[in-house]
Amino acid sequence: MASVIDPENHADLIGLQLAVFAADAELHAYSGVEAEPLREAVRQAAAVKNAALAESGLPGEHGWHTAEQDLKQAARAAEAG
Repeated sequence: MASVIDPENHADLIGLQLAVFAADAELHAYSGVEAEPLREAVRQAAAVKNAALAESGLPGEHGWHTAEQDLKQAARAAEAG
């Protein structure tokens, strides 16, 4: 099945997903005591991404699971290359 995410038309969503990945990677790399600010950064990045995804209408057309999974896959592809 084809992805519901078009890299050209949904570049903004891909950028927001990459920001979530980056915030999450920073959190997982942190070895300090007080990680709450980093957890909050992940939550905020995810909230912004989810709001933009909802606004795009893709979850309404294809369901949240498909839209989110295809977005993650498209973002991973963008990271790789």
